[in-house]
Amino acid sequence: MSTTVVPTFSGNAVEALMARLTGRRRILVWGEMGTGKSTLAFELVRRLHRRSGGGQLLSLDPGTPPFGIPGALTRGWFHGEAFAWGDPQALCTLDAARFRLPLVLAARRLCGIAGKADPAGLLVVDPPGVVRGAGGAELLTALAEALEIDAVVALHRREASPPLARELSTIPAAVHHVSAAPEARRPGRGDRADHRTRLWDAFLSRAAIETLRIDRVPVLGTPPPRQTPEAWAGRQAALLDAAGATLQMGEVVRLAGRLLTVQTPPGQTAAPAALLIRNAGRSAAGRLETCRPAHPPGPARGVPVEMTAPPVSPSAWSAPVSSRVGPAWATLVGGVFGDPLLHVRLRRRKRSLLFDLGDPGRLPAKVAHQVSDVFLSHAHLDHVGGFIWFLRSRIGPFGPCRIFGPPETIARIAHFLDAITWDRIKGRGPVFEVGEIDGGRIRRAKLQPGRPRIDLPPLPAEAGVILDGEDFRIFAAVCDHRIPSVAYALAFHHEIIVRREKLLAAGWPPGPWVGKMKHCIHTGNPGAEILLPDGSTRRAGDLADALTMRRPGKKLVYAADMADTPDNRQKLIHLARSAHILFCEAAFTAADRSKAAATQHLTTVAAAEIAREAGAARLVPFHFSKRYEHDPGAVYDEIAAAAGPVRVLGGAR
Repeated sequence: MSTTVVPTFSGNAVEALMARLTGRRRILVWGEMGTGKSTLAFELVRRLHRRSGGGQLLSLDPGTPPFGIPGALTRGWFHGEAFAWGDPQALCTLDAARFRLPLVLAARRLCGIAGKADPAGLLVVDPPGVVRGAGGAELLTALAEALEIDAVVALHRREASPPLARELSTIPAAVHHVSAAPEARRPGRGDRADHRTRLWDAFLSRAAIETLRIDRVPVLGTPPPRQTPEAWAGRQAALLDAAGATLQMGEVVRLAGRLLTVQTPPGQTAAPAALLIRNAGRSAAGRLETCRPAHPPGPARGVPVEMTAPPVSPSAWSAPVSSRVGPAWATLVGGVFGDPLLHVRLRRRKRSLLFDLGDPGRLPAKVAHQVSDVFLSHAHLDHVGGFIWFLRSRIGPFGPCRIFGPPETIARIAHFLDAITWDRIKGRGPVFEVGEIDGGRIRRAKLQPGRPRIDLPPLPAEAGVILDGEDFRIFAAVCDHRIPSVAYALAFHHEIIVRREKLLAAGWPPGPWVGKMKHCIHTGNPGAEILLPDGSTRRAGDLADALTMRRPGKKLVYAADMADTPDNRQKLIHLARSAHILFCEAAFTAADRSKAAATQHLTTVAAAEIAREAGAARLVPFHFSKRYEHDPGAVYDEIAAAAGPVRVLGGAR
């Protein structure tokens, strides 16, 4: 059971509607997305509870649920003024139209649970916003019959007819028309994705790891092919009992052979009779979205690898390798053989960081729009070849972007800009604040196409800190690759974890005030007054002491090309001390150490030894020489043997 904030719906129209619904037991609120359908359903249940102490709400939209778990149907009810939910019935998809038959069956099962919980109570049904075409028509009529609906509230714009009006007229139930509020608007696709991802992250916040043998548990639904285990990572999964009811939901971590690792919240005790997987899963940016179909490997090697299931890519060697790092997702976009480019997406914020600019072919241009900082290791072509893509994607009103790199980075970026004719963009040229890391200081300049270079005051780089932000710090260490090559550490500030039991004991529902409290603590403003849901105010610091606990922030380290020298090792070990994850180049195997020495690269064993000595929890080796593409498993075996307790990501075991 969980609590959530309930939206409000005002107006005498609700009271008039309540009077018209007298004597009705099962009410379907019908309307397209953006008309206030879920808000009205909430308000009906709230007022039913205040009048009679009963009333339940069925949320049947797996893609944009107002509460509960995305990818599932959920029952909700009131306790006093607090709203609670439970009994999720998993669909493991966000696509209500495509999987409408499983949705109707799950809705009927959930309706039966609601009837047992309150046999005489009223039931309000909030269906998906699928109101067009054959899918919408079938959903409407099937739900009305399966749930024995005896009243429909048709919500629509004042000047328009209700959607599927002909089908509505055939339902043996009273239809009551309600005009949508003029200000009601359909939320954008990004807002819907952010909302469902927040719900999913909250559900998984207490998740533990469980391992299943998929040769012993039937896998139902539309799972990816077994031959593409990388497509399983990040997928929603549900554990089902013998009757098909949901025991628990979770997220796949990896598929390795017959072993499927899933993270699920505690509470599931019965052994599952089946596993359900469809097409809901994490995107490369960490959002919960609909995954593209995965195809088994075959002769068509030109087929691009999808980026819809990021967390780990166990055996598709060119697939992106991703991992969650505290409040961020880090994705090695080109995989272990591609030109280096690490995309770090800050979750819950429209902000990204890029480490190196290798091959950006799998990134959409909108990623470049949200990049605030780029960190270049050095200027070899395979590390900066994507700059033209980045430059073109930044044309427009996107604000300045910081670029950090070794000495001569300012001149190199300026040459890039000067090599292009900019006569048609006027003042929309991208703006870069470029910083060269040279010892204990950072030389800086502002560059924009068509305008003169502006030298900025240099900044100190004390203790290796080149950027000190609200959420994190960036450390840099200049290593030797016959030329300077910079390794970076992204260290997040401490995490503030809200203790749910403390929140419930205080009687305050979660809401925007929690985020404001965290912001005040992060920015060193504990004395700020926070307005609480009951109308009182408290100091942010006092609230944090009473309701939260703190834990150290996680650290990500990115180390590209460098020679295996004692000085480089010492610098990198110091930079990666106790890192949550180390992305480290490992260009050659130990047998080819002479080639590594000749080209000033690290070997597999050197990368593993550095990670182990630094005490890193995870290692993502990358930048493998293409000579190993025929047998990358052997490369991973060598790394794993030398890594000791360090968990190696990206390889099949």
